[in-house]
Amino acid sequence: MVSRALNFGSAEPSVVFRIAWYTVASRPSVILEEYSEPEGAVFEGMARFSTRIGGEKAEVGIRVKEADGSVEISAKGKDEVALAMYLGEVLESLQDSMAKYEALPADDQSRLRRALVAKACWDRLVHNVLKKAPQGEVYYQVAHGREMIIKATEGEDMKPVTLTTSAWLAKIESLPRDEALPGSVASELAKKSIEWKRATQGFVSRFL
Repeated sequence: MVSRALNFGSAEPSVVFRIAWYTVASRPSVILEEYSEPEGAVFEGMARFSTRIGGEKAEVGIRVKEADGSVEISAKGKDEVALAMYLGEVLESLQDSMAKYEALPADDQSRLRRALVAKACWDRLVHNVLKKAPQGEVYYQVAHGREMIIKATEGEDMKPVTLTTSAWLAKIESLPRDEALPGSVASELAKKSIEWKRATQGFVSRFL
């Protein structure tokens, strides 16, 4: 296990968390395994991902604590040197992205925040499908991600995302809310979410 921490000062902790999430989860072959973002007066967010670092299986964790004013990113795997190099790259990218965010006009910051939420929704959607979560949880991620990307890209052409998310909401809303999606439907939805993720990451990359 190797970890690095970064103080974020007066920056909004929820934004730091989502930028850190994007920095880690926008890389290839990264799957969300666990996350927590409880509501409370003091923000504390956590996410854990599986990936490959240095050709070996690895886990990457993010933890943002408003009380400490810090973001910690950790990596667990077999190759300590590769893990340390990976964390160095991630922290450098995170610092760069945070600086770019701070330099944006308020309107663009708002659009970016919404797009980052949508990106997290697509990751949580795949997580829910893989763990066979009830339809209600899956439906919420699609609906919330759709809402956020529409608000983020208002006035722009994002028809592939808006049209297909609408179609999928209509497709799954009639299914039992407290039961997991049928296997074939879940598989198709997970594949479709990759398109939504790719389009959302493309939008975010214009700012970061």
